[in-house]
Amino acid sequence: MRGPWVHVGQLWTNGDPFLAVDASLRDAWRGFSDNQYDDIVDLGPEDTSIPVGAGWAALVGADGVVRDDSWMEVFQAEDGGIGIVQASGPDYPRVLTEALRHPDTDDEDGDPLVVRSGKLALFSAACDGTGAHSQPLAPARPGPVPPAHGRPPHGDDPGLLISTMYTTFAFKVRWYTRLDDESCFARWLLTPARPV
Repeated sequence: MRGPWVHVGQLWTNGDPFLAVDASLRDAWRGFSDNQYDDIVDLGPEDTSIPVGAGWAALVGADGVVRDDSWMEVFQAEDGGIGIVQASGPDYPRVLTEALRHPDTDDEDGDPLVVRSGKLALFSAACDGTGAHSQPLAPARPGPVPPAHGRPPHGDDPGLLISTMYTTFAFKVRWYTRLDDESCFARWLLTPARPV
């Protein structure tokens, strides 16, 4: 696949999915205040996006088979791709590496994602995009791969804001995938299709 991958952040989920959406559309999502989260509850795994204002958001996460309460690790590739991995196993860095290397030929194709503003926001669908009931968004920052899954966050549970020079991404989803008797992962890939 593409590479090399660089770890740029983490997202903590209690089983709720996240939205990956053009940051300029965030204020149109009212997952908490207007109960828009309820629109997601009955969606199946074949549903990969949901309308947000004048655009669409990709649905990321909520693969409870890997873990219920879990970190989702976010990576950015040299070619502009974005990978989100939920992993479980005794050698956490190895599972993450294998998940990113795993071929995407059998992944499920999702709906394309358009990001015209140059900023991609990742936040819990159970929250609002902005305002009192929203998550703060931490900027994506390159850093080391976590050595272990680790504990839940203390205090703020931020989403992530990623800068991109691409306007259109292809979206692929790989649900529960076993690597060995103790290790498994799920993965969501955003592959750039067209630069700004």
